[in-house]
Order: sequence, then C-alpha cells, then structure tokens
Amino acid sequence: MLVNYLLLTLKTDREVNLGASPLSLQITSLAQQLMEKPNYLPSGGKYPLIQYKVIRGAPLIVGINEGCDLLWQVFDKLEDINEISPWKITEKRIIEKKSELGYTEERVRYRFLTPWLTIQEADLGKDTKNNQKQRNAALSIILESNFLAVARNFNIPLDQRLSIALNTKDEFIVQRDTNIAGFFGSFYINFQLPQFLGIGKSVTRGFGTLKQS
Repeated sequence: MLVNYLLLTLKTDREVNLGASPLSLQITSLAQQLMEKPNYLPSGGKYPLIQYKVIRGAPLIVGINEGCDLLWQVFDKLEDINEISPWKITEKRIIEKKSELGYTEERVRYRFLTPWLTIQEADLGKDTKNNQKQRNAALSIILESNFLAVARNFNIPLDQRLSIALNTKDEFIVQRDTNIAGFFGSFYINFQLPQFLGIGKSVTRGFGTLKQS
C-alpha cells in the first residue's frame, strides 16, 4: 500500500540528546490533540504516525498519513521552538513523497540506527544472550511479531509468510527502569517500511529506528 510520507531533518548548533525538549513536547502535544478529536480513527491503528528521533546528535521527525499534517504544523512552529530551545536550529530539510508500506516480493535489508527494545533481559536467559545463533533465533520471533503488528494496524492482509534473516550485535543495552534489552544489528525481511520509522517498544521515544541499507 502507498502512504503519505514526510521527513524533517534538522541541524543544530550543538549535539542534541534524546529526551524531552520543546520540540519533542510540541510533537507529543499535537499528537495527543489529534487522538482526542471526536470520532477520529487513525489510519495506522495503534502505530505512531509521527515519530521523533535523535540520530547522531541531530533531531529527525518522520510522519506518515495524518502524521504528515502534524509534522507540517511542527515545521510552521520551528521559529517559536527555536526561541525556547537549549540548542538552536541552523538548518532544516523536508522531504515529502508517497512511500510503499507492506509485503514485498524480494527481501529488504534494514539496520537499526537506535536500540531495538525487545524483552526483559532476564527472559532472554544467559545462554541465549551469549550465543549469537540462539539469540538471533529467539529475537527473530519478536521481530516477526513487530512487523505483523504493523501490518495489522494498517489493515494489510496477512496472506504472506514473513521471511527473516536477523544478525544482532553482541553488545546490547538494558533500560534501567524496565530491564528491557535493546539490540543493534541488521536483518533482511520481505516487508517494506518507510525510511526511519521504528519498530518494537517505545517507538515514540525514538527506539527501534530503521534505515534501509
């Protein structure tokens, strides 16, 4: 299926850390206002249609479908946001296009730009964590469920089998508050997801960001 896609990349006068900022709070506020509109049914179900990321110290916001309208509102408020931010926007670039979302005939290669949050570290088990083959096999099941959730949220018929080849790196993070393990790595899958969208847990906080490569 085709979705409307909008990408806003920013350059700033200093490195930006992931976390609350006037920009991220503005995005959260607009998204909340949209969700509270009477009779509003999001085109992506529970999947976030506008996502804020920090990639290599620079903010990046991506929107699809209704999220594009929100992102244009954010774009119009950038000057005001600049006045109250601890960092200043020095350059902005926006790309608008149609993008494919859904099953593909050929597998697509992705890599994680930010940690992909999966399950609690204790649930992985010591042997699985330390054995790459076992780890990839266990996490492939979670990866499949993440993409199936995207398909369901966009009402894409689940009439094809997902083909996955996952390769995670040995190093991983563990969230302090939840003990959820987050992984980097790359994978192949026969599913097209627009550039810089995320999968897994805490997508709205910038985790699980994907880039085709």
